[in-house]
Amino acid sequence: MSSIYGRLPVSGHYLRKRLRLAGFARRLAAFALILLVTSLVIFRLGAIVPQALIGLLLFTAGIATLALLISLYGLVRVWFQGIAGGAAALGAFVLASVVLAPFAYTAYLAAVNPSTNAAYTDGMDPEGLPSTVEAEMPADAPVAVAPEAALVEPSVVPGRRFVAAAPRVYAAARVVLDDLGWQVGGVVAEGPAIAVVAAPELAGGDLGVSGAGDIPIPTARAGIDAEAASDPLDRPDSEQYRITAIARDLLFALPSDISIRIVQDGDESFVDLQSVSRSIDIDFGQNRRFIERFLEDLDTAMSGLETVETGS
Repeated sequence: MSSIYGRLPVSGHYLRKRLRLAGFARRLAAFALILLVTSLVIFRLGAIVPQALIGLLLFTAGIATLALLISLYGLVRVWFQGIAGGAAALGAFVLASVVLAPFAYTAYLAAVNPSTNAAYTDGMDPEGLPSTVEAEMPADAPVAVAPEAALVEPSVVPGRRFVAAAPRVYAAARVVLDDLGWQVGGVVAEGPAIAVVAAPELAGGDLGVSGAGDIPIPTARAGIDAEAASDPLDRPDSEQYRITAIARDLLFALPSDISIRIVQDGDESFVDLQSVSRSIDIDFGQNRRFIERFLEDLDTAMSGLETVETGS
């Protein structure tokens, strides 16, 4: 008598190999992401200097790269050999890619922008900016003599020419500075003041209809001084203005010194800018973006008037 089990199909339990390093790669990528965020936070709080931040970022990039390579190797084995652990390898790949994305974007900016830390419009005299401007160093720091290198020209952006008086352009520039949140250091009205033409009186000193003329109300000097102090950008109408400001990038809040010049020539006014990083030697195009953003917002504020790029 044959066994009933003899007619059943042959079956068994097959053991599948499992990726050993997939979980380690995922934990490594998660640690790199936490380290990246923590490094940026403590730098923004002023707890570390830029050189320390660069070291932390390089260490973070190295960890993320290692996790990415391990995850890629694991995904290849899962695809071709059917090894278990694909979910952990995929998670490690995603986390490592998120961490390395800012570094890849920075490498792209370094490739498409000149290796300099300054930018200016074509109408602004660079005033000693033929190449990278050295970042601020302590007075007692040793000076290293480096071999002569090829000079890198700063980024050049077309300026602006508006068919408007300089006070009108300056008023729009004040609005743009306030919207951008740049810290204004000072404003100098360099040119001659524009005289305000009073309304002519009728013959005989009569204002026209008796009793219809406006009578000026005297204003106390203390009130005028208080109003001027509340608005440090308030300046008398002039043909030339020079504004100094400090702009900071969104991620690292690194300062750049901005110089804005508004010059009236006849019925037209010219706007030129210069931007120089204060603490880094390569800005990855940030100063050029500062200038372009200001000019774009100024174009919007001056909408309705003829705008011409001075470089065209």
